[in-house]
Amino acid sequence: MLKMHFIDIWQQFAVIIDGGIAAFLGSIIGWERDRAGKSAGPRTMALVGTAAAVIVSIGEVLDTNAKYGDPTRALHAIITGIGFLGAGMIFTDKRGGIQGVTTAATIFATAAVGVAVGLGFQVVGVGLTVIILVVLRSTQLLEATIRRDESDDDYEDFERSKKKKH
Repeated sequence: MLKMHFIDIWQQFAVIIDGGIAAFLGSIIGWERDRAGKSAGPRTMALVGTAAAVIVSIGEVLDTNAKYGDPTRALHAIITGIGFLGAGMIFTDKRGGIQGVTTAATIFATAAVGVAVGLGFQVVGVGLTVIILVVLRSTQLLEATIRRDESDDDYEDFERSKKKKH
């Protein structure tokens, strides 16, 4: 049987450090979502990243020390939990459109950052954070440009219809 008070103190500090790194990276992702006026800001994303990192880090420590088990079970638990959290972010608006899919996907991606950091892939976690930010910013700019072009066309159609009436 594994006795928890015998886990090496340095392994415990490593878990805490991984949680801190994941919290920092998650809060950066959340800051971008908050800046864009979306739900699930820095606190939510920091907690998602931290929880994912700590869960897989502890799973890895337990597996190493106990010489049994499967550390991928922690990954399954994270995927299930994040799926539940993400599903709660998706809703239908009054016009029949769907809202929150990008935020749900961002929560999932932030959990992946936490998993990477928790398994010792801190550089991968930083790189994934950069990729997430680039995707969110570039697609947001592209969507704004498309909406502006569409609204310009709508305005021109409106002006033409006004001239025809007079």
